[in-house]
Amino acid sequence: MTKENFSKAIKEIFLSFKWYEYLYFSLGLVAVVVLSLLAKSSAITIAYSIFGILYVACLARKLKIGLIFGAIKTLLYIAQSALYHNWGEFVLNIVVVLPLILLSIIGWFRKSSGVTVTSKKLSRNEWIILLIVNLALSVAFYFILAEFDTPNLLVASISIFFTISSHYLMVRKSPFMFIGFICVNIATFLIWLLPIIEGQALNFETAPMLATMLVYAISNIFGTVNWFKGALKQQKEGKIDEKVDKIQN
Repeated sequence: MTKENFSKAIKEIFLSFKWYEYLYFSLGLVAVVVLSLLAKSSAITIAYSIFGILYVACLARKLKIGLIFGAIKTLLYIAQSALYHNWGEFVLNIVVVLPLILLSIIGWFRKSSGVTVTSKKLSRNEWIILLIVNLALSVAFYFILAEFDTPNLLVASISIFFTISSHYLMVRKSPFMFIGFICVNIATFLIWLLPIIEGQALNFETAPMLATMLVYAISNIFGTVNWFKGALKQQKEGKIDEKVDKIQN
């Protein structure tokens, strides 16, 4: 990429966001950093939160660079989960999330030189296969996590189901990934909140994680709206192109 093209790509990335999105994510970042300082959280927690917010912000706007932030955020989350002995999230992110994000990076960057990605539609058969395989993997993970004495096992298993679904749909560039991401945000929020309520090892130091999950959920709502609007626009343009082809033929 030439210097001119790189500058153009960076400018396009910045122009992709609306003013209220800049305001929202800025407030989110400030809130997470302030909470991290008050709770004396680890540097890993702060870095995870910052890269995570950058990830969901860019993903909601179909920006490919978001996947790079996503890979960094996942590596930090793996370290964070190990630090707090949250082995369910540790295993899930190593075995499922990180590989699928890397596959998304390959798929999103391979065939297009633009800074954004175009959504795609899954066939009925692919949905059925995804559901069957996902259920089988989730059940398998349930028993694996049980061996690790994972707390809140049911919530962790539900999180696994939606995590596998949403990240596979991200590989396939489907707008439905955001529905899965919102469910993952809710489940993950509970995974980090319940130990605090139950008086286990986690404490106020994990408050930034909870705040980050809320920012993720709101951002994924934006992503749902943006991606489905884009999909409808693509569908209309496709129908127009079909009509033009028929007229020309």
